[in-house]
Amino acid sequence: MEVSSTSSGSPGEKLDINHVKGLYVSFFAYTFDILSFVALTFVSIPVSKAIYPNANMGVSLLIFWGGFAAGSLTRPLGGAVFGKETDAHGRKRSLYINILGASLFTALLAATPTYTSVGILSPIIFIGLRLIGGVFIGGLIAGGLVFGPENFPEKLRGFMTGFAESGGSWAHVIGAAWLLMVSVVFVGTSYDTLGWRVMFLVTLIPLLVVLPVLYKTPESNIYQLAKKKRQTTNTPLKKLSWEKSAIRTTFLLALIMSIGLLGYDNMTENFFPTFLTAVNHTPHALLAEVVLVGAAAGVVGSIVGGSISQLTGRKPLAIVGGVILIAISYLYIHLGTIPGDAYYALLFTLMPLYFFASVSKADFSLYLNEAFPTGVRGSALGLNWNLGYGIAGIWPIIVSAVIAVYSAKVYPEVSAITIALLGILFTIGTLFSKESRGKISEEKRSLEE
Repeated sequence: MEVSSTSSGSPGEKLDINHVKGLYVSFFAYTFDILSFVALTFVSIPVSKAIYPNANMGVSLLIFWGGFAAGSLTRPLGGAVFGKETDAHGRKRSLYINILGASLFTALLAATPTYTSVGILSPIIFIGLRLIGGVFIGGLIAGGLVFGPENFPEKLRGFMTGFAESGGSWAHVIGAAWLLMVSVVFVGTSYDTLGWRVMFLVTLIPLLVVLPVLYKTPESNIYQLAKKKRQTTNTPLKKLSWEKSAIRTTFLLALIMSIGLLGYDNMTENFFPTFLTAVNHTPHALLAEVVLVGAAAGVVGSIVGGSISQLTGRKPLAIVGGVILIAISYLYIHLGTIPGDAYYALLFTLMPLYFFASVSKADFSLYLNEAFPTGVRGSALGLNWNLGYGIAGIWPIIVSAVIAVYSAKVYPEVSAITIALLGILFTIGTLFSKESRGKISEEKRSLEE
């Protein structure tokens, strides 16, 4: 496989304060992407009982995950609409709108009325808020995930993108710490009535810490350069979907990888709290501790994955990572046999899944940024990432439907088979992909010349 000669970085390309600001914004874009999931998944059991109580836990979870999927399925709409805005008019304006919308509509889930108070309107309101919030989260991804990585110095692109992508794992750390606080403050029945509502307020944090920095950060450097050279377009979706070109082929292959890897991620990192509560009966406080430490392994995995990818190239690491993800799918079956209070046994079973999923996500984030030119990058990355996570919302519904029919005893086996198949799908996509390392530097040099 051919590796670009620019992989070591362009001479004179130095880290400056604007790179750091871009890293900060991208980090919190990744954080909020996953935090919008985490706020839900950590309280899936009490929320499912509040919005649609049923003697069959599988039925209640089916309604809950249906609402979860609703927000995931509108993400591609946000990626398409705001991705076009991002590519046609710049990254910053789109980010302002979407950070505000995503924060507020996710936090508003805290005000969802219960089924006992308004009946069937309860799950309808819950799903409605998820639908609207999903649009803004999709738009946030279209701008936030390219804002930093497309401008990082080439020699540091792997490490810095890996660090930014670690925001996804940090979201679990932040969410777990917030859940631990909620579990301490709201004990017993108060947790089921009020505690789960407070959990959603954690999504206001990015609103408070990102907007002031974004205001002081200039527009993307390479985007301004492409705009000046008239290399941007007002119709990026046309290039991705209708025109027969190498860009469309790359987009379709990347979509296969997205569906596999981000589905795997959703069925592990985002699904663990539900699994540990329903199968292992892990107490709330212990659950928070396990997920917090496990997610820290994900933080390390993202940084390690990005750094190794800069040395090996994107494709070799993606192939090896995919094979590892398939191999460790068995850990889900083992997880189902562990007592809910066996802290270290739970932790050491979860950590490899956190770590290796994050290694592959960091590598894939780099690939998505580099595989597309600046003129369509926001739309291409936004649609891929959001379609991947949009479809990812379906897998927990399928698993919940199976346990509704066959009982929770099949939870571990069904979960293991599901992530193994998703790992296979990701690996197939990587085999047909092309190396992307160094492509952004090549494009920038071409624009400057």
